[in-house]
Amino acid sequence: MIYLIATILFSTAIVISFRLFTHFRIDNLQAITANYLVAAVMCLLFFKGPVAFSDLPLRSWFPYAGVIGFTFILVFLVFALSAQKAGIAVTSVSSKMSVVIPVSVGIMAYAEPLNALKLTGIIASLLAFYLTFRKKQEQRIDKRVLILPVLLFLGNGANDTLTKHAQMFHVGDGETLLFLGTVFVSSMVIGSVILLSKALKNKQPMHGRSLLAGIWLGFLNFFSSYFFLLSLGIFESSVFFPVFNVSIVSLSALSGFFFFRERLTPVNWAGIVLALCAILLIAMGS
Repeated sequence: MIYLIATILFSTAIVISFRLFTHFRIDNLQAITANYLVAAVMCLLFFKGPVAFSDLPLRSWFPYAGVIGFTFILVFLVFALSAQKAGIAVTSVSSKMSVVIPVSVGIMAYAEPLNALKLTGIIASLLAFYLTFRKKQEQRIDKRVLILPVLLFLGNGANDTLTKHAQMFHVGDGETLLFLGTVFVSSMVIGSVILLSKALKNKQPMHGRSLLAGIWLGFLNFFSSYFFLLSLGIFESSVFFPVFNVSIVSLSALSGFFFFRERLTPVNWAGIVLALCAILLIAMGS
């Protein structure tokens, strides 16, 4: 349980950090690319034993790490934009609604058990997502912002499903940090290519504050991802993902309300309360 709690806290801190980036005029791409370098280095520092880099491409999980790394940075960029443009609560809810993808795969493909309490909790968590996300009818939604939740839904769902599959069938004992480090390096390479192309085209300089923000983000990202993988090895997909996602939604919505004065309607508050009930139902059914 301690791994799950740690994952939730570090992941929520990432959401809040992205919201603060706007205030400090942080370049998202520069910070996110630097973050993956820091996270990859931390994987090496925490890994116990020799590392044969030439053997990594021979590991069965290597292709998965490359694909996950590619989608990782793309989703991270969209996540940052959504947190800044649509707000913390909306971003958390829209991204975490992707829970239906790995949960469905876990039940159908991996034959994970499903009982009445767990099913009720999963349905309640989806309803909680909707209620927390729902806005007043008179509030206009920018169509350009509306595409962000869709991209987050698909990207997070794909990432979670691929990560769970790799953890179950390919990542062996003691290989978690190697797998995670490969994912981070893959993301860093892609981000560096994008940064270089932008620098050559627009002569965009690197900003010290963005690099410092990347170091902070890398610290959070490493521990969030590491505890995420450890939790996946303990809990079933149908239990872990609803509890993990709905917890982040609730904490992020409360953080947005208390620290950034994001408005929450009575319906939104009802969604947060329902989210807590959903966690209890899923825990009781596991």
